[in-house]
Formats: sequence, structure tokens, C-alpha cells
Amino acid sequence: MDEKDFAGKWRVTEALDLVEDYLSLTPDPHLQLTVKNRKEVDGSYHFGVQDGFIDGSFERDCKGNLRLSFSFEGSDEMTEVSGCGTATLESLDTLTLKMHYHMGDTYTFICKRN
Repeated sequence: MDEKDFAGKWRVTEALDLVEDYLSLTPDPHLQLTVKNRKEVDGSYHFGVQDGFIDGSFERDCKGNLRLSFSFEGSDEMTEVSGCGTATLESLDTLTLKMHYHMGDTYTFICKRN
């Protein structure tokens, strides 16, 4: 897998740390990623009552696996939020998204290629 495999629209199918029906608060819970020059990524997200933008770049973890490391800013029920996160490909069709909110919680989302 390489950087271009992260690009595209991803449907958020599971919010592991939130109530079961959280994703149903949005008609189209998703993450949209655009890979620029194989190093940089920008994108947007909208799920539950949250939406915002991400800005990131690729790096290798300690095992040599490729991951996207990013910062984000947006809103959660009209409250401004920001933080950092990672996205890793589990397969060509499954992405795990972890978002660490500044001065707050960490949430994990499972995304499927749209």
C-alpha cells in the first residue's frame, strides 16, 4: 500500500468510542482525503454533529507501516474543536481514524472505501 491508497471518500461506518447511533445524526458520515504530491494531505470530515478540515503528511511508524499524521480543526455542535490524529490503512478498503481532541478525549472511527 502507498500514499495514493489513502485518497478518496471514506464512509465512516463505526464510532468505537461513542454511542451506537452517533453516526446516524449525519445522513452521509464521511472523511474525504486529497493526496498532494505523495507527501501532503488535506481533507474534510463530517460525521455525527462534527465537521471540519484536516491537514497532514505521511510518515512511517516504528514497524515501517505507512500512516497519515494530521491536525484538524472544526466544530462539534457549534463548539470549535481542534487536535491531531492518525489514519492507517488496515486494507485497501478499510481505514482506522484516530482523533485526539485538544484538552479532550480520543475517538476511533472505522471507515470503508466509498
